[in-house]
Amino acid sequence: MPRDIAISNPGTGEADAAASRLPWLLRGGFGRLFLGQAVSVVGSQVTFLALPIAAVFLLGATPGAMGLLGALDNLPYLLFGLGVGVLVDRRRRRVLMISADLVRAASVGSIPIAYALGRLSFVQLCVVVFIVGASNIVFDVAAQAQMPDLVAPDRLVSANASLQTTASLSTVAGPGLAGQLIALVGAPMAILVDAVSYVASAAFIRSIHEPEARRAPSEESARAQIAAGLRHVRSDGRLVGLAGAASTMSLAVNAIFAVWVYYLATRLGWSAASIGMLYTFVGLSGAAGAVLMPIAAGRVGIGRVLAAMPIVTALGLAPLPVAVEAGASGTLTDAILVGGSLVFGLGLVSFAVLSAGLRQTLAPEAARGRVLGTLRFFEWGSMPIGSLIGGALGQAFGPSVAIEFGAIAFATGAAWIVFSPLFSMREPEVEQVRR
Repeated sequence: MPRDIAISNPGTGEADAAASRLPWLLRGGFGRLFLGQAVSVVGSQVTFLALPIAAVFLLGATPGAMGLLGALDNLPYLLFGLGVGVLVDRRRRRVLMISADLVRAASVGSIPIAYALGRLSFVQLCVVVFIVGASNIVFDVAAQAQMPDLVAPDRLVSANASLQTTASLSTVAGPGLAGQLIALVGAPMAILVDAVSYVASAAFIRSIHEPEARRAPSEESARAQIAAGLRHVRSDGRLVGLAGAASTMSLAVNAIFAVWVYYLATRLGWSAASIGMLYTFVGLSGAAGAVLMPIAAGRVGIGRVLAAMPIVTALGLAPLPVAVEAGASGTLTDAILVGGSLVFGLGLVSFAVLSAGLRQTLAPEAARGRVLGTLRFFEWGSMPIGSLIGGALGQAFGPSVAIEFGAIAFATGAAWIVFSPLFSMREPEVEQVRR
């Protein structure tokens, strides 16, 4: 991994020696990115829970309205996903990341202000989630493209696992914190935590000293660069498999999340604190998966583990609506819900960890932003479609049907891996050398 170089700076030797004793993931630029994300993801967990709770409990949102809110949150990925890849290849990536953080801070910070003034509305929530969604894709693609500048190729999977472990662990502390904050100050005011966390993330990224990789300026038009990104993905069956599986899983999870809080609050009668604790279980199993699945992939092959995870995720979800609609007791329903959440978190996060490392390894540096942006377009572009499907199914037939639809969709995602060259892959770095 790149190291800072200092010349004739008193005390540098001692500082470097101290830094060398840190775990590798806390050193240098990646360490700063890691710490910034560790703070930011906790704040994001607060908004992830508080915003739908505010919509349901304070503004009386229906399943259809929640589907619309989720669709607007993710619509920027469909509208801007391909163009963001070009932007990331043309501009300084850390500047884009800092700008995205500050825009997100201002956007979510407007919610508690409007609430304090008695002006909070569902329309404002829709505008905020759209702006935050657009900033999310800029930050994510820039951060993904930046990783190979900060981490050696043989540590990319481990580095992504570390980031994903942090994100999963945030769902251990984040929802519990969110539930308590919501009970104490209300959902809108709790979102202030997220605004502060984005500012902290921007400060950490600003402190990174490693130079960005030099990229020759392109004379191609934006349209030509977008087309080149699509060709890069289409020409590699492994990337096609990743794009298809990730897109299917994104559609599935957003169909479920469109009605999830509404389902727990109205069908099962859970409080905000209880819902927060449920996400804690998802985070615990996700963190375990982020640590253990890269090890499992090294033993049985990354392709086989990738293919298994969509099915594991589906198995965690499918039993719940069946048990509820069959009139199972409250204790049995709660046990199925908690157990299923553990399985769901394991499958979802494990797939995210392994696929992130593969994306970065298989994307060539000269077109990394475009390739990653194209993959994100397919992965996240399906999110608003999933939200609309989940909201429509929940409105017409009840949230249980939307959840079962999501479980079935998850399972079908495995086919993209099984019927692609990914399934036979063992080590992504080795495959990259053989290209």
